[in-house]
Amino acid sequence: MTSDPHETLEPHETPDPYGALGPLPVPVLDPGTALATTAGRAVVLLTRWTLGLAEELSRHALAHPVTLVPVRLDGALSVVGPVLGPASAACLCCSEHQRLATTGGRVPWQSPALTLGGVPAPALGEAVGALVLDLLEETPPTTPAAPATTATVHVVHHGRATWSTHQVRPIGGCAVCRPLPEDSADAVRPLPAGPRPVADPAVLRGANDRTGAEDLRAALHDERFGPVRRLLRSEDSAFCLTTAFVTDGRPLDDGGYGRAGDFAGSERVALFESVERYVGMRPTGRRTVLRAPFAALGPDRAVDPRRLGLPDPAFHGHPASRTVPYDPALELDWVHGWSLTRGRPVAVPEHVAYWDVPGGGTRVVYESSNGCGLGNSPEEATLYGLFEVAERDAFLMAWYGATPLPRVEPPDDDPDTALLTDRAALHGYRLLLLDATNDFGIPAVVAVCRYEGAHPRAPRMFLAAGAHHDPRIAIRSAVAEVVTNVLESPHRATADGRPRDPERLRPMLDRPDLVVTLDDHVGVNTLPEAGPRLDFLFRDTPARPVAAVWPGAPEPVTDLSALLASAVARLADADLEVIAVDQTEPGLRDRLGLYGAKVIVPGSLPMTFGHVNHRTRGLPRLLHVPHRLGRTSRPLRHRDLALHPHPFP
Repeated sequence: MTSDPHETLEPHETPDPYGALGPLPVPVLDPGTALATTAGRAVVLLTRWTLGLAEELSRHALAHPVTLVPVRLDGALSVVGPVLGPASAACLCCSEHQRLATTGGRVPWQSPALTLGGVPAPALGEAVGALVLDLLEETPPTTPAAPATTATVHVVHHGRATWSTHQVRPIGGCAVCRPLPEDSADAVRPLPAGPRPVADPAVLRGANDRTGAEDLRAALHDERFGPVRRLLRSEDSAFCLTTAFVTDGRPLDDGGYGRAGDFAGSERVALFESVERYVGMRPTGRRTVLRAPFAALGPDRAVDPRRLGLPDPAFHGHPASRTVPYDPALELDWVHGWSLTRGRPVAVPEHVAYWDVPGGGTRVVYESSNGCGLGNSPEEATLYGLFEVAERDAFLMAWYGATPLPRVEPPDDDPDTALLTDRAALHGYRLLLLDATNDFGIPAVVAVCRYEGAHPRAPRMFLAAGAHHDPRIAIRSAVAEVVTNVLESPHRATADGRPRDPERLRPMLDRPDLVVTLDDHVGVNTLPEAGPRLDFLFRDTPARPVAAVWPGAPEPVTDLSALLASAVARLADADLEVIAVDQTEPGLRDRLGLYGAKVIVPGSLPMTFGHVNHRTRGLPRLLHVPHRLGRTSRPLRHRDLALHPHPFP
């Protein structure tokens, strides 16, 4: 071997009996030889390999002055690259994790023992070899101190005789080539000091010239490597609807949803929301290291899980439950957030800060994406996360208390709401707007579509909620979602598994523990037999215009920081603490200027799915606030609550 890393290795016999690559001016090595190579350039051919071997090759290339181009076979595919070396932008380990995660959980993509392989296509050998040379010739000179930001990978499909080129970046860090820094209280910082001027008070979103639809698509969408693996358009929705499915390695599709007047706008919203979903699933900015029982941390360092609302003990051990009974001596994984109320770091359970942490870690509560926000600044992300907490808390407080809510007249100056109201009416549904605002002081609206047509099997009711500083935006958001659900319902009834089949849903009326999925929650409440539990939504309460329900709202906003501070102070007056966990993924922040936050308000009602997971224990607000708001004649007791599966979509 030569000691000059820029010289070509001497040719020798190659492990290429099938003609996988054609003639090349560089050696083609088997994995064992590659791991013994400490300088120069070569190709590594992997016809049968494991993810553990991919990691081993990556670590070896990082530690030696070599340039290796891996060519690995996976069924009908030849995957060429990324180039491995001390300054690689992405290693073989992280690129394969991302590629395999796009399969949607069909393979154990996190198992080092996963074995892959294939047989080369000799007819395409020279084409694959040309792609190898392309990577060797186009690799820019870099150093470990200044690595490239993306790595090129080519994918050749033998059966179709096609190839595609992809740019791969180790999103969220890679344990091999981009390890995450450790999470700690010292690493948590308060939100930036000083004002955050608002460019558009109508939406409170900051200007960001890096998040146009084309920019987002180029940065996020890649069907082979993600983080958005698929974009899907629906033309029969209330608005143009786009879904952006994220790469998450799970069998269930999940991602962002966008609704707008045209598909370019809806795609932008969907991609924006897909980033929120992706960074909220698991840590992508810091590595969790703190594991301890709450009893050892204490209330000065950590949030007592009992303040977060615990599941009903009656369902402990139920097959649909993934949680264990909480005990202060139980060891949990913790991450650090910033208490905006107390002005200091505070630890929260990792599985509360992130809603889909991989592995079999101990969970004492079920958590959803409730409280996740994305924004063009940390303040914006936190504010929108708080809006979502307020929305879900307001709805669940009314639902579990079964308290009638005042009606709101649809704003007569909002053509979008009027259009959606008419669309619902064409399908036989009458739209009602209800004021669910509670002690959060953030305008919250529940939009209900009730069927008044003649079809006996039509779903009887759908609802959605919204919360925002501007009540008109809250109304518009809730109405758009509920009418979308109305128009989508016929498709859901006949989709695979028939999720909205009434015969499948009826047993759930008497067995709420059978309600497991979002479709179950919505579906069981569309049955005519569910009518009595929904009657409180349709009480004949007085209807008032928006200006009378929320006088003076929205107050003019010029500074996002001041708006957030006033909301935190208002909640502090109600004995509620606001905690923000930074979910920002550094690469997406640097490339797109996007920040993620999970907002946690201990004492608020968290949105859950799967009835056995509902969290109403240890939340005294649920019992006392409805009385303080005048909705009940006395404080409630837990046995007074209407603990039916909620219909929230």
